[in-house]
Amino acid sequence: MAITELDERRFNALAGYIRQPHILMAVQEYDWLATKSERVLGILTWDRVDYDFGWIALARDETLRYRAVAVQSSLPSTEAARRDLTAAMERLEAEADESFHQGDVVTPPVDFFAPLVPPERWHPNFRLLVDHPRYSPARELIAAMMRYHEDADGNFIEQFQTTGFDARVWELYLYATFTELGFALQPNLQAPDFILSSMAGAFGVEATSSNPSQGLAPEVPQTLDATRAYLENYVPIKLATALKKKLNKRRPYWTIPEMRGLPFVIALQDFHAPGWMRTIVPAATEYVFGVRHWIEEGQRRIAWIGEHRYENRAEPSGFFRLPNSEHVSAVLVNPQGTLVKFNRLGFLAGFGDRRIQMVRTGLRRYDNDPVDPRPRPFSDEVHRADYRESWIEGAVVLHNPNAAVPLDPSLLPGATHEFLEPDGRIMSLLPPDPPPYMAQTIIALDDDPSVGPEDT
Repeated sequence: MAITELDERRFNALAGYIRQPHILMAVQEYDWLATKSERVLGILTWDRVDYDFGWIALARDETLRYRAVAVQSSLPSTEAARRDLTAAMERLEAEADESFHQGDVVTPPVDFFAPLVPPERWHPNFRLLVDHPRYSPARELIAAMMRYHEDADGNFIEQFQTTGFDARVWELYLYATFTELGFALQPNLQAPDFILSSMAGAFGVEATSSNPSQGLAPEVPQTLDATRAYLENYVPIKLATALKKKLNKRRPYWTIPEMRGLPFVIALQDFHAPGWMRTIVPAATEYVFGVRHWIEEGQRRIAWIGEHRYENRAEPSGFFRLPNSEHVSAVLVNPQGTLVKFNRLGFLAGFGDRRIQMVRTGLRRYDNDPVDPRPRPFSDEVHRADYRESWIEGAVVLHNPNAAVPLDPSLLPGATHEFLEPDGRIMSLLPPDPPPYMAQTIIALDDDPSVGPEDT
C-alpha cells in the first residue's frame, strides 16, 4: 500500500483545524503523510522537551472530522518514527470506517451545500460555487473545512446560501488564516466569533462587514472627482457604521470573562457594492486613524481629517478616538479575503479540476522608494508550480495607538502592520514579500475564460 508525502497546505485544509495549543507546546510537526484514499493521515512529530520523535495517525469520526486514532512517542530517530507511522497507517487503512468512530458526538456531518432554501433564493456567488467547474477548487476546499464548523448562531448555512454569502465567506477566510498561523479556536462561543490561542499568545476577533444599503443606494461615481469623493467619504461612512455597531454592543466583547486581559480585534470587510472591497485599505486607514496621506509635487503630504461627509450623511473621522475604542486593539482588513482566494488556495492545495488556469494581475505594494511608495504592476500565473500564496497575504492590521491591551504584531506574521505616530505619520511593518495592493484573477477552463467575482 502506498503511503505518500502530503503537502502541508493540503494537510491544513483537511485536518489543520484539530490542533490544540497544549499539544503544539509539547511537540513540533515536521512532516505529513497520507494513504492514497486520504482515509488515514499521519503527522511526524519532534518532542520539544525530550528531543525524541513520535507520530500521530488521524482518521474521520462520525462527523467526518479527522481525529487522532493512534499515537506513538519516544522513538529514537526520524527514520524509526517514519517506519512505525507507515506501518500503523497501512494497518488502519484496512479497518472499517466504524472503527474510527469515537462515540462522543451526536450531530450529523455539517454540509454547507445541502440546499436549505429553493435555488431561486441562492446568492449568485453561491450558485457559481455550486455549479461552475471553474470554482471546483474553492468548492472542494470549503467542503473540507465545513466539517469542523461550529454554528454558534444556528443560521450560518442558510446565510451562506443566500443573502449572507459574502459575510460568511469572510468568516471562513479568517478561520483558514488563523489555522494557517497555528492558532486553536476556543469552541462553543456565542461572542466574539473567535478566541484564538497558540504558542505565540492569544487574542479575540469579531468579524463584521459593510453591506449594501437598505433602500436607495448612491449612484456609482463616473468621474475621477466623484470617485475620489466616494472613496474618501461615502466608503468610510459605511465602514464606520459597521465598526461602531461592534463597538457599542450592549454587552461589550472585552467584558466577556474569556476575553479578560486579551487583545480584541475587529476584522472588517467591505461588501457594500461589487468591487469596492478593493479600496478598503485606504478607506479604513483614513477613517480609523483620522488622517490622510497623499503625494503632491513629489512630496508626501499629511492632513488630519475632521469628518467624512457625503450628500446628507456625515461621520466624525478617527474611530480610535471614539469613547470605549481603547478596548479595540486593532482593526484587521484584507481586500483579498474573497471567494477567488479560496479558489487559488484550493488549487494550490490540490483541490479542483487540474485543467484550471488562473492568472492574477494588479498592483503590488512597493516600499523601497521613500518618496514614491505607490504600488507597481505585477502578473502571476497561479497554476505554475512555483506560485506561492498564503492565507494571511494581503491582510493589513491597523493598530490602535490608544489601545488598553495592545496587539503584538508577532501574533499575525505575514500581515502588514500599520502604526499611527503622534505627528500623523503612519509607520508600516511590511512582510518580507510585499503583498498585492489590488488585483484581479482571470480563471479559465478549456475555452471558457472569464473573470471571477470581484477580487483584490
